[in-house]
Amino acid sequence: MKYFLKSLLFFLTLVFRRLKVDVVFYYPQHFNRSEGLENAYFSDMINTCMQHNISFLVFEEPDFKTNFKRSKKSIPFDFLFLLIQVFRRCFFWQKNPIKKDQIIGRLFKKVLFERLRFKNVITISQSMVSFFRGFSPACNIYDVQHGIIHNNKANYIKNNKVEDNLTKNDVHLLLSGQSFQDILIRHDKSSYFRSHSSVIGYGNDKPRKLYERFNHNALVTLQFTADHDEKTNKLLHQQLVDFISSNKNVNFYLKHHPRFNKELDLTTLFKLNNVHLASVNIRECFQQCSLNITAYSTSVFEAAFFGIPSILINPLSRFNFFKDDFNYPLQYTINDFRDIRVYQESSQLLMDWAINFYTSYDENKFLNLLK
Repeated sequence: MKYFLKSLLFFLTLVFRRLKVDVVFYYPQHFNRSEGLENAYFSDMINTCMQHNISFLVFEEPDFKTNFKRSKKSIPFDFLFLLIQVFRRCFFWQKNPIKKDQIIGRLFKKVLFERLRFKNVITISQSMVSFFRGFSPACNIYDVQHGIIHNNKANYIKNNKVEDNLTKNDVHLLLSGQSFQDILIRHDKSSYFRSHSSVIGYGNDKPRKLYERFNHNALVTLQFTADHDEKTNKLLHQQLVDFISSNKNVNFYLKHHPRFNKELDLTTLFKLNNVHLASVNIRECFQQCSLNITAYSTSVFEAAFFGIPSILINPLSRFNFFKDDFNYPLQYTINDFRDIRVYQESSQLLMDWAINFYTSYDENKFLNLLK
């Protein structure tokens, strides 16, 4: 309730006072995943704005299903978010969700917030892009990459066609590496991504090797979420149970997906003697585990930055992104990594591979986009 009241007070003041900023940052609450309970995907850009006297606002969309806490540094979007939900129901006659949110955005601008002005909007997971496009037809809208992007990525590109949520809202992507941009451009028949994507990188970490050999501890980054239907989650679960059961001399540390909401009962897995619950912090996980196991998680890239090999256990061909799109350079088993030479050669190969997908944050490129 306190976040709703704080949000209500902020937006009511905008009815009467003029506020003009260069950038509006907008993100859902479940991205507060850093140690400081902040959205790490925006940290570099926000720091750049502060250092270069670029005015900005940071809005946080409530997520009533997540376990991640609210940020103390963001402005709660609760009041407007709930108001938008009401208007979506009121405009039941408009079946197109993109047009519906654009109409709501225009209405809110005209009736309530005519005094609020901004030049740029930066979102993640394409949150509220249609609303912001309706609210400000002339502003630049940027969406920050937060996971892997492949040639049939929902909300990005399907069957060589750019998704409507991007084209109808004139959204520009901010990507973490050149290889992701190459994938989009290569599979886009319209050439939309040639002019609507920029590589600005992410973070400032450089690849560094953590291990010289396999220490018999393996991290398992789980993929059980509501994104999958029940059948898919069960297939992934059974594949994992079989894999762990056949490697009883290895300790497996299971890390839940950030959006895991008990979509599957994992009792069977945790009953196994060699299975443990991993730390929430993936950096701490890599300090403990010298191998990564997953179906198709972005943890493959994060592990590669530390020279940690991944083994992909994926029973479904539609999730073969790392083989079909990313050219993952390894196809070893756990037993192969017991060979010190194989492990060390794999580590170096992976660090060289990952840098093409996740380059360091380029402040100058970001600043040029805001001009």
